[in-house]
Amino acid sequence: MGLSMPSTRLSRDRREEVLLARTVESALAKAQPALPPDASEEELESAVVYVLAELDEPAADGAAVDGTRMAGLAPFELPIVFLDGLEVTQEVQDLAHPVPLVEGKTTIVRAYLRYPPEAVTVRGELLVARTPNGPWRAVPSLGPAQLDPARSGTGLANLRSRRADLNYSVNFRLPDDLTGAGTVWIRTGAIRRTTGTVLPSLASLAVREVIFHPAAPLRLHLVRLRYSLGNPPVTYEPSATDVTLIASWLRRAYPIAALDLTTTMVTATPTPPFEAVQINAQLTALRAVDVSTGTDARTHYYGLVADGGFFMRGRASDIPQTPTPSTVASGPTGPMTFGWDNDGSYGDWYGGHELGHTVGRFHAEFCGAVAGAPYPFPDGQLSDSDEAFVGIDVGDSALGLPLRIMPGTTSHDVMSYCPNQWLSSFTYSGIYDRLVAEDALPSGAGGAPRSDALAGAGGSPAAVQVVAALNLTQRAGAITSVLPAGLDSGAIAPADSFGVSVRSRDGDDAVLDERPVAFQRSACEEPDDDVTGIVDVVLPALSSVTTIDLLLDGEVLDNHPVGGEATEVGAFVGARPMAGPGDLSPAGLELRWEVPEAPASQRYIVQVSEDRRATWKTIAVGLTEPTITVDPRDFAGDELEVRVLATTGTGTTVFRTDTVPLE
Repeated sequence: MGLSMPSTRLSRDRREEVLLARTVESALAKAQPALPPDASEEELESAVVYVLAELDEPAADGAAVDGTRMAGLAPFELPIVFLDGLEVTQEVQDLAHPVPLVEGKTTIVRAYLRYPPEAVTVRGELLVARTPNGPWRAVPSLGPAQLDPARSGTGLANLRSRRADLNYSVNFRLPDDLTGAGTVWIRTGAIRRTTGTVLPSLASLAVREVIFHPAAPLRLHLVRLRYSLGNPPVTYEPSATDVTLIASWLRRAYPIAALDLTTTMVTATPTPPFEAVQINAQLTALRAVDVSTGTDARTHYYGLVADGGFFMRGRASDIPQTPTPSTVASGPTGPMTFGWDNDGSYGDWYGGHELGHTVGRFHAEFCGAVAGAPYPFPDGQLSDSDEAFVGIDVGDSALGLPLRIMPGTTSHDVMSYCPNQWLSSFTYSGIYDRLVAEDALPSGAGGAPRSDALAGAGGSPAAVQVVAALNLTQRAGAITSVLPAGLDSGAIAPADSFGVSVRSRDGDDAVLDERPVAFQRSACEEPDDDVTGIVDVVLPALSSVTTIDLLLDGEVLDNHPVGGEATEVGAFVGARPMAGPGDLSPAGLELRWEVPEAPASQRYIVQVSEDRRATWKTIAVGLTEPTITVDPRDFAGDELEVRVLATTGTGTTVFRTDTVPLE
């Protein structure tokens, strides 16, 4: 037998409140059809006056409101809920809504309500429609909110305390299917005490039009760099937590609805402790190979380096002022809090800063950040002192991260070096515009000749791509990769050379070609830091070239053998386990392949596929020996497709693919 409903006796005040709510609802039903969706403040005030005049009329059931409680009260002192403001936000916003709302991104609506008679805790509903006149879909509030008579008024100063505290606004999350590109209309619905009693409310009179703009994804390949350091050597690598948190942070903070994320684990080529410029050169080569063999050319590459062995300060390879997804960056990660970050990894906002450079964002010159550009708010804040802009972090329930406010004057822009980092409206809008522009770029590889060469389709490449890392202060540099390329490979066009040049020589040391090349200076350098950067240049593939030199002011810093025909890649001679040294060093599988009579210029590229050769990820570029060690724990299955490409830079690339068991 079911439980019967208990008898409930309302107080006289509550009975009056319920009756008043019914009367207001009846009056609203008459007033709302006459209001246009974009009603002005004057039109809304006229509607309020009309509704208040209706309160003296008998209700539909013949009952009338007892006017003694309302006698002598001004209209906005009545026991009725009024709307002081509606704010629609995804990451940062002000009440004029200048920050674009991105389709498909988590969207929070905050209703700032006023109830004059007393403090009351309420829940509410939001009505949402795709047309100005409905049909309306009701969305429940995320939780209870406090209406405090001391917190009332429609001005920015009046709303400040409520905007700073989620407990004093009625908050809603729009359903994902109502955040598609285009216009939606929103207004408040029923406002109830937490006991369930409906409060009289005029808050639903105002209807706000909200426009969601087309979204562009952030295509990101996150390269986890593994390295060993110490005696005996201990291996360090970014954790799964680091990867999860940076992905979550970017989804919450960046103006994107989708993060197209792929990851690989790669052994760092330079000897630790290395610098970011060396990792950026490695990333540039990895990306060049990936794009030539099918990766979307709009994909950004970011290298993640664990700080367990040493702290590698982050750098971007450039701050491009036009859409240039080939700009790479790298930075550290680990559990350090920096005094304010307690989510378990600082690699999230740190990565957001370096990736910001790759989409054209300069430093906000506060808290020690230099070499920046004008920034609209003082001290790197999200807002002026009036807190017109307030940030919001929608959180991530899967990671235990709650919805929270990022106050406009105590939170700071991610492009500064200040604490409590978030994206200001200035940075958010700038990144949105750049990602939209990048999304319009072609998705394919940099050119058919280069793609054919790396895929082993035969024929010689039209050009060679030379990648180098340099430290101008120390007058040191190294050519890290020489790859087959198409003439339209997408490498950076020449700019300031800083005295850097490359030279091609034949077997008799005769100079075949010499030219200045663009030096891409690293972002995030301090005034006292060494000047570092990379070279990424495409040269003609001269048939008789045997050596490429890297020069600074005419002095040779490094050279690299090239030319000749690559020899056939033979079968793997075996995959044997290798025990890694040190307690934290993983065991691996050593893979070797046969390359009889390989020329001295021959280098090896290794790619892997976990989806039966549908897609490939590059895990090594520029190997001088026909061997690589892989860790089976980096891959999901019990076998792996491995492709080895052999190239001399200017000759035909040959390759071989085999299936390797991981158990």
